[in-house]
Amino acid sequence: MRWPFRGLLVVAALILTVTFLYLPRWRQPLSYEGVEKYFTWDNPDFAYFNNQFILHLSSAVKNPLPNRKLLSPGITCPAVRGVDKSHVVPVTDVFDSAGLEQLGYDTSPQTASRLETASVRVVDYTSQITEVPEQVVRITAPSESYWQHSAFGFVRDSFILPLRAGPWRKAAHLFTLSKPLDACVNEMLPDILPHALALHIRTWPSDLSFGQKDPCHQNEVPVLSSVFGKCDWTGSYLYDNVKRTETDSKQPVVIATDDRQGKVIRELVELLGDRAHFMEMTDKCKEVIKAAHPEEEYEWRLATYWPIIEATAVTRAESFIGSFWSTLSQLVAIRRDTNRTFFFQTRLQAFIWGLRVPLGTLAIIGTMYLGFIYSRRVLAKRRKRMAATKSDFMVSP
Repeated sequence: MRWPFRGLLVVAALILTVTFLYLPRWRQPLSYEGVEKYFTWDNPDFAYFNNQFILHLSSAVKNPLPNRKLLSPGITCPAVRGVDKSHVVPVTDVFDSAGLEQLGYDTSPQTASRLETASVRVVDYTSQITEVPEQVVRITAPSESYWQHSAFGFVRDSFILPLRAGPWRKAAHLFTLSKPLDACVNEMLPDILPHALALHIRTWPSDLSFGQKDPCHQNEVPVLSSVFGKCDWTGSYLYDNVKRTETDSKQPVVIATDDRQGKVIRELVELLGDRAHFMEMTDKCKEVIKAAHPEEEYEWRLATYWPIIEATAVTRAESFIGSFWSTLSQLVAIRRDTNRTFFFQTRLQAFIWGLRVPLGTLAIIGTMYLGFIYSRRVLAKRRKRMAATKSDFMVSP
């Protein structure tokens, strides 16, 4: 076999691989005009806002029933940060309805009441989602099937495989906050944040894990655990990441974290000195939220909205470094310019991850070449055996 033909085989194999991985991206969005059927889901019990955001985003990007409109189950506000019980609010209390409508969501307040008597097909697993005569298809949460399907697809397409993040980024930018929350975001360090390097430092166990029972070293995701920092962080490790990505040594650093008094945060603040800043809920923001909702809802809405406001604010920073295993960091990164968005890594890890596409391509080509060489040797040995057998047959009396 001549080398030009071998090259054609390699190119053909690469084209087939790319076609298999990326063909869904070439499909045109379907029109929702006149559609009266709906797809919806239940929020898992463990799901905080960021998990629910991923479910809404994934449903918009990869609607499992594209001929149906999406119907949000609402946003569950869990009983955390001093809130005594959970509450469910309409998705339009958090996200602007105009963007949701562009993504295929029906946000009309009348829809829920109109569907109270509608026929509903309830399924438990993603594999069971299919077109049926019922007006509403709803997938339940206990199996976590739809959550795992959504989260895995989001991470795989947005941050691991090349050239697949486009639809996710486009959709994520349409999830604009409602007017009260957007007004609060505008209040977050307006003179500092646009020029700052923002950090999101996750200090408690990861919630973006696929089969990981231990938050750190056991049962880690293969390969990814070697290229993204996750365990045993120190202030100096975080500071090295700041130095790796800062525009200059005086750039302000805005820190978002779940534990401001944690040892690693205190170490980092000491190294940064007066460059370190934290965001706080402003009085104007509190007044905006109070004016937008009944007085008895003010306290729990304030507690629920703060991480949403903080995460959206850091999308406006000049640079961002996040915790790869955090849903908050992932959702900040998907709404930012990729050129100034990073995750906590060593310089070597960042270098290797930046070369993952050419390294992966070389690995595919190398595997194919070794397979070709092995097949060629097997065929050559078979031909020799056949020739020897034929020779013995011809000389036999």
